[in-house]
Amino acid sequence: MSKLSKTVTFGAVGDVAFYGQIAEDMRQFGLDWPFARMAAHLRRADLLFGNMESVLIPPDYPEDQIDPKGLICRLPGPQVADMLRRTGFNFMNLAANHVLDAGRVGMEYTKRCLEEAGIATAGVGYSQADARRMTVVEAGGLSFGFLCYGEDNNYTLGHTHPSHAYYEPQAVLEDVATCRKDVDVLVVSIHADLEFMPTPSVPRLDNSREIAKAGADIVLEHHPHVPQGIERVGRSLIAYSLGNFVFPAHTSDYMKSNAPHTAHSFVLLMEVGPEGVESFERVPFEILEPPEQRPTPLEGDAEQELLRYFDQLDRLLTDREFVQRTWRDVATRHLDTYIRRAAERDVEDVIEELVGRLCLVAENRNWTAEILAMARQHWRRQQEHVDPLHRPQYHFESRR
Repeated sequence: MSKLSKTVTFGAVGDVAFYGQIAEDMRQFGLDWPFARMAAHLRRADLLFGNMESVLIPPDYPEDQIDPKGLICRLPGPQVADMLRRTGFNFMNLAANHVLDAGRVGMEYTKRCLEEAGIATAGVGYSQADARRMTVVEAGGLSFGFLCYGEDNNYTLGHTHPSHAYYEPQAVLEDVATCRKDVDVLVVSIHADLEFMPTPSVPRLDNSREIAKAGADIVLEHHPHVPQGIERVGRSLIAYSLGNFVFPAHTSDYMKSNAPHTAHSFVLLMEVGPEGVESFERVPFEILEPPEQRPTPLEGDAEQELLRYFDQLDRLLTDREFVQRTWRDVATRHLDTYIRRAAERDVEDVIEELVGRLCLVAENRNWTAEILAMARQHWRRQQEHVDPLHRPQYHFESRR
């Protein structure tokens, strides 16, 4: 490992996806168009990380097999990859929930296009052991090791053949322990959790801190589609959500319905030395409304307002009560959604689809575990209530 004393500027952005209106704009204005307004800030990085949220497909991919709901880029894959390298990207995470939207073919083709363009990748493979392998990138005399993981989710459903490396905290800790000694800077990328929360879930908050303590210098996280706070844990830095970067924040009804912060985030620029992150800066941006639906740096009062919001997100990470309450509110809303879905189906479909998703898919097991914890709290209160004249009752029975 290097003994270099100078620092390297390591940049990171969140979700990058070329589909829908974004792809149409690129056809009309050129492939470089989405990044043009942020180019000066991206060029400040000696090493640039991004999360590849959409997949590329080969020209002979069957048209009738393209999932209309998938995050699939129909632009020429090699040209898109060359554009990303020209923009400054050195590394792209592939361990994201949409990496199988075009099956194994799309996953393999995306990886091949990026790597042939000179962009390193990690987080996918033909087996979990393959997907968990560390990728090493040299920058400024320092070796950066990347370990990338994505949560098993409603798009992967436990698929353990070619897929992304599953975010299982114990596996991550094992990999960190194995790889820590082999690089100057160890970066762990995590694509996980429920979306649109201002703070991470309680499990992800706790697990991220453990991963940092175990030896990860930098933990970069994404998938919530909104920015979340940054904190230091010892010598480590954790960015809990990098939010959207190039993404249809306004033309996607799903994103727009969860505005405004699906259109707000930052470029994270870190000064990194042999002892880890020495300092960091956030460059705030807004994804503007069409026809300028691309990240644009903010200035003046708008910049200061968003920086103050980021500071607030940082402070919320230390407010355990707020983090817990937010997590429970979101878990409750998801339970309500599943109850409504169950009411629309017969019992066989509920067992085959909904129960399986709730009990077997990690993305859902986490929030259902929180619902169960809430139920246990109610249960304990009921058990503590003693009425010598009546048998024990459920609280809803007593309301009849």
